[in-house]
Amino acid sequence: MKLSQRRAFSPRSAALGAAVLLLSACSGGTQNTANSSGDAGKPQYGGTLKFYDPVSYKAWQITNTLWSNSNVTTNLADRLTWQNPKTGKIEPWLAKSWTISPDHLTYTFTIRSGVTFSDGSKLDAEVVKHNLDQHAFGDKKLGVAPDEFFANYAGTKVVDPRTVRVTLSKPNAGFLQVLSIYRTGILAESYLKKDWNDKGKLTSLIGSGPFVVAGGNGTTNVVLKRRDDYNWAPKSFKHQGKAYLSEIRYTTVPEQSTAVGALQSQQADVVRNIAPDDEETVKSSGGQVEAFPAQGESNALHISLAANAPTRDIQVRRALQAATDRKEINNIALSPSYGVAKSILVHGTPKRPDGSSYLKYDPAKAKRLLEAAGWKTGPDGIRTKKGERLSFTLYVTPYYQVSQAVVEVLQSQWKKAGIEVKLKSPSLSQYEAEIGKNTVFTQGQLSRAEPDVLRSEWHSELADSTYTELPELNTLLEAQVAEFDPAKRTADIKAVQDYVLKNALAIPLYDETQVFGLRPNVQGFQTEAVARSQFYNTWLS
Repeated sequence: MKLSQRRAFSPRSAALGAAVLLLSACSGGTQNTANSSGDAGKPQYGGTLKFYDPVSYKAWQITNTLWSNSNVTTNLADRLTWQNPKTGKIEPWLAKSWTISPDHLTYTFTIRSGVTFSDGSKLDAEVVKHNLDQHAFGDKKLGVAPDEFFANYAGTKVVDPRTVRVTLSKPNAGFLQVLSIYRTGILAESYLKKDWNDKGKLTSLIGSGPFVVAGGNGTTNVVLKRRDDYNWAPKSFKHQGKAYLSEIRYTTVPEQSTAVGALQSQQADVVRNIAPDDEETVKSSGGQVEAFPAQGESNALHISLAANAPTRDIQVRRALQAATDRKEINNIALSPSYGVAKSILVHGTPKRPDGSSYLKYDPAKAKRLLEAAGWKTGPDGIRTKKGERLSFTLYVTPYYQVSQAVVEVLQSQWKKAGIEVKLKSPSLSQYEAEIGKNTVFTQGQLSRAEPDVLRSEWHSELADSTYTELPELNTLLEAQVAEFDPAKRTADIKAVQDYVLKNALAIPLYDETQVFGLRPNVQGFQTEAVARSQFYNTWLS
């Protein structure tokens, strides 16, 4: 998670989102559904599920990718397409079918009939067009900035009440997948007409999903209730009709010990992102631990080339890469639920290339590179050059519950190479106010089960992670999204990774993973393709 978090919640950054999955109890698996009914019997309707989240809720615009918010909104707003988390395939949802022109520039969608929003208004071609146009073009009068996930979108034409024709200016191999992610949920006209600030209110979210907002202050708690008239889930779902659960109650509980204790005492049913040290506690008390790798980017330190720092020197950046021991990070700060970073993309992300050759731990190489760059070891073991200490500040990032443990290990590792690291633990508001182009390292990632997530991160006209235009990288990013031949696109994506890692523009830390603790009575728990909880098929035994 990143972007809107890294660059605060300006309209532009919140439109792109921040940072930002396959199932396993402790070792990374291949499903996105936990605890199938087994001997629990037939699925039952009714009951209230209590969900504890460590991060407070903020700014309810649909494009906000804060993990806490998006675990709620995916249950409120359906999308045009559904990405099956088991297969990665794009399936029909609100769009029941589509055709694509031979030049990949025109998509004609047939909209599902009989769908209504929670305010009673009907889904039709006009509201679909309005949603897509507002994403792509924004609305200056309403303070809505364009959503960079919709790059190359040229416009939508309403053909008839059930048909829209979408035109792109350039081919986009990931366009159908864009339409499947939680941040592109289709919302009612009542939401679209509101200005940016009003869109940020919880009660403004009027979608066609299986649940509807029923209460809560939108900051520390949220209540959803079931829509009994819901009957348009993707066909691959285990059942049709209304959801099993009657109600979901979300509560912010930042203290891990309190959240785990609530799971043990049956006050909570699901706890998001339990700490690695608490996983065994949950399992030993009869609970379940389910880990979902968040497909998309690995959690990494992104380096600003605009910052006036020693990292402008590629030799220093490469030394930092070599001084980072990812296996030790996993062993000390994390757990087997988290994958060791071997790429700039998380394991399971389509067409992920192997970047292990760039990410080898080699402290001797790190020292050689720093020596060659003129950084000599001082009397206290920290390197200096022309009177300047080789010293950096690393932020403990509020969005990641494991951030402090991870950067503490990194602090120890880099010190062995003569690099001083000072840690800073700001509040959420302080963090958002301070992070910018002069911040040398920003921890984060974007979640999207499509390799074009790299273009969103690195292109200078989009997130511009380096805060510096890199024409060669832009060209590589544009080439991969325009390529529809699978083998050629795989090679193009590898070329992007080679450029990023060869130039040490990011330091991958670990595979971003969402770890949930569940009571044993929680059945059919699942996430969508990027690890946000999807409660339509969940029930309580």
